[in-house]
Amino acid sequence: MNLKTTFLLAFLSLGLASFAQQQRTCGTDAFMQEQLQNDEFRANHEALQAKFEQRMQLIASGVSNRSSAMMDTVIIPVAVHYESGNEADRDCLVALAQSQIDILNNDFRGTNADINQWPAASASYPGVNTGFLDVQFVLATQNHPTGTDPDLVEGEPAVTIGYNFGGGATPADNDASFAGYMNFVIRNIGGGILGYSPLGGTPATGATVVMTTSAFGAGAGCPGVVPGAPYNLGRTLTHELGHFLNLGHTFSGSCGTDDAVADTPNIDQPSYGCPVVGGVTMCGNTSLTMNFMDYVNDACMFMLTEGQTDRSQAWVDVIEDQFLDNVLSVQEFEADRVFAIYPNPADSEITIQSVNNILNAGAKIELHDMLGRRVINETLNSSVEEQKINVSSLNEGIYLLKVSSENISATKKIVVKRS
Repeated sequence: MNLKTTFLLAFLSLGLASFAQQQRTCGTDAFMQEQLQNDEFRANHEALQAKFEQRMQLIASGVSNRSSAMMDTVIIPVAVHYESGNEADRDCLVALAQSQIDILNNDFRGTNADINQWPAASASYPGVNTGFLDVQFVLATQNHPTGTDPDLVEGEPAVTIGYNFGGGATPADNDASFAGYMNFVIRNIGGGILGYSPLGGTPATGATVVMTTSAFGAGAGCPGVVPGAPYNLGRTLTHELGHFLNLGHTFSGSCGTDDAVADTPNIDQPSYGCPVVGGVTMCGNTSLTMNFMDYVNDACMFMLTEGQTDRSQAWVDVIEDQFLDNVLSVQEFEADRVFAIYPNPADSEITIQSVNNILNAGAKIELHDMLGRRVINETLNSSVEEQKINVSSLNEGIYLLKVSSENISATKKIVVKRS
C-alpha cells in the first residue's frame, strides 16, 4: 500500500467516524504525515521551523514583539478557489468568500462579536488572555494569474470557479500559478472531513488550506456551497488557517505532551459539541474548550490566547516575504494611502486627516476596542479634510479605527494613553 493510499484511508476512517457522531474532524495530522515523507518538503519544513524558533526566542526576550501597536499590519492577499460551481453564481460565491474573510479577520484579531463571552469565562482560566494577530486578510484584486480561470476579471476579487487547483492531485497541496497568495480551496473532500492544512504553510509554494463545501463561510451559502450546522459560522477555516499559521491542536493525545503554547492548558483529548464553559477537566487542567484549535461546534469557539497569536505572528514574520505585494488594490487596502492619524498614542483627542478624499459626505468612522465592542460610530454629513474624534472617555489601551467611504475602506490601530 503506497503512502497516498494510506493517507486517503486515514482520511476516510477518521471522517466516517466523525460523520456518524456529528463531530468535528480535521485532516491536518494525516496530511502532514503524508507530506513529511517527501524529502524536499521535509527539508523546507525543517528549515522554516528553525527560523520560526529563532523568531519565537526574540519575541520571548522582548527584543522584537510585533504585537506592539506601532508596527505595521501585515496585509495578506487571498485567493479563493471553488473547484465546482457555476459562473452564473459568481456574485454569490464572491460574497460568500468575503464573508468568510471577514470572519477570519475578526477571529484572529480578537474583534469577533462573541468574544464578549470571555470576561465571564476567564474566571475559569486565571492568567489566560485573549490574543491579537496583527494581520489583515484581503481578497486579491489585480494582476491575476493567466491560464487559470478565464472568467477572472482584472480588478475584481481573486475567486476562481471550476479551476482545477493543483492539477487535480489528491490532495492538491499547492499550485505554482497561485504562489504568493493565501489560497483557500473549496471542494467536496468526502469522508466527513471538514478541512486540512499544512502545519506551517508556505505561500511561496502555492500552498493551500482545503475546505469541504459544507463548512466554508456563514449564512445561506450558494448553490453547491452551503454551510451546514453545526459548522456553519466560518470557524472551521479559522481552525484550519490556525494550522497554516503553525498552531497545533490544543490537545496532544497525551498528558505528557502539549501544543507548545504555554498559556493553553495542557489536555490530551478534544472536546466536542457545546460543553459547559469551565466544565471539562483533563490532565488536571480545565480545558479551554472555546479555543479555535479545539473541536467544539462553531457557535461554541470564540478565542485564541496571547501565546497562540504570538506563535502565529512569529510564523507570519517568517513567511511574510513570500506573499506577493502587487496583487492588491492600493487604494482600497493600504491605510497610509487613505488617511493619517495624529497624535498616536493619544490622550484625549485624535485627528483623522484625509489622504485620498475619504472624508467625504457619508463617510463612516468606527472605533472598536479589543473585545470587538464598537465604542465610536460616526457618519460625516459633509466632506472635510480633517475630522477630530474625542477619546477622553475611553480607557487606556489599543483600539481599531476603521474609516470607510464608498468602495474605500481602511483600518489602523490607535493607542489611548494618558500622559
